[in-house]
Amino acid sequence: METIITAATIFAMYANVAVMDGSKYCYNADLENGQVTTLYVYDKVGELLRQRLEYKYEYDEEGRLVTRETLRWDIESQEWRRESCLCFSYNEAGYSVEHCQWDKALQAYNEADEMAVYHYEFDGLLSVNYMKRTNDSDTMDVIDSMLLMNPKNDLLLATNILSLGAAN
Repeated sequence: METIITAATIFAMYANVAVMDGSKYCYNADLENGQVTTLYVYDKVGELLRQRLEYKYEYDEEGRLVTRETLRWDIESQEWRRESCLCFSYNEAGYSVEHCQWDKALQAYNEADEMAVYHYEFDGLLSVNYMKRTNDSDTMDVIDSMLLMNPKNDLLLATNILSLGAAN
């Protein structure tokens, strides 16, 4: 199985958006051991920059993304406020991404409300199921599914970036 979301993927995403002309946002990042640990997003307001979002990234020992926490700047309190978190888990057959919302009253993340499950059916075929929790149930319902077919298995951004780096 190929790794999908790696430190190289996050770094490439930052490198691409950081140099975009004409965007209404500006970006900055904290790097540690070649990995983006925090990505800052600023609104352009004339000649000024205003804090907007902060993304915090955590990786496992294989360099795969494990969590991406989103914080939003609260202009009134002048503090970062937790908003949501994506949690990635990996297994032999693929990986899953869970979306959790921050509960201010509990000061903790709620149980996942949405999830995407990526499953390698066989070489070159990936199934994706999008699931959503409905009506406070303990289970999630599949709300959409799709198959991604690629006989050369070269659709993965992380694979393409790593290949480009090896060619230079």
